[in-house]
Amino acid sequence: MPIKRTEHWATRELDQYLRDHAKDEFRWGVQDCCLFAANSIEAMTGVDIADDFRGKYNTQAQAFALIKSLTGGATVADAAAHCATKHGLTEWSSPLLAQRGDLVVIQDGDQLIAGIVHLNGRHVISIGAGGLKRLSIRNVTRAWKV
Repeated sequence: MPIKRTEHWATRELDQYLRDHAKDEFRWGVQDCCLFAANSIEAMTGVDIADDFRGKYNTQAQAFALIKSLTGGATVADAAAHCATKHGLTEWSSPLLAQRGDLVVIQDGDQLIAGIVHLNGRHVISIGAGGLKRLSIRNVTRAWKV
C-alpha cells in the first residue's frame, strides 16, 4: 500500500517539523541529509521510509558501507532510490517536476545530498553544518513523489 500524506501535511505536520528542527546540527545516523528527508516524510505520512538504515550507522564511512551492502550502490541517490522503491514512491520522469514535500537528491557543490522540496516549491531543504539550508531546485538530479 502506498504511503499517503496527512490531510494538513503542509500547514501542520511538515511546517511544525521544519520549525522544530531548524537549528539541528548535522550528525551522521541521527540528523544527516538522508534521515532529515526521511524524518520530514515521516512527519507528513507517519511512515519511516528509512527503516532499513535507521540506527545502523553513526559515521560517514558506516553510512556508505551500509548503502553498499543494502543497495549495491555507492551514493545518497542509491539510498534514496532504495527507500523510495521499498515504500512505493514513484520517481518523477523529470526531477524538476517534483512538488512540495517530495523526496529529492540534489547536487550541493561537489556533494550529492538528499532533501525535500521546500513548502515554497522553489527550493530544496536539507540539513548542513549550521542547521537547515535551502538550495535552488534547479540542481535536483532525481525526485520521487510522496
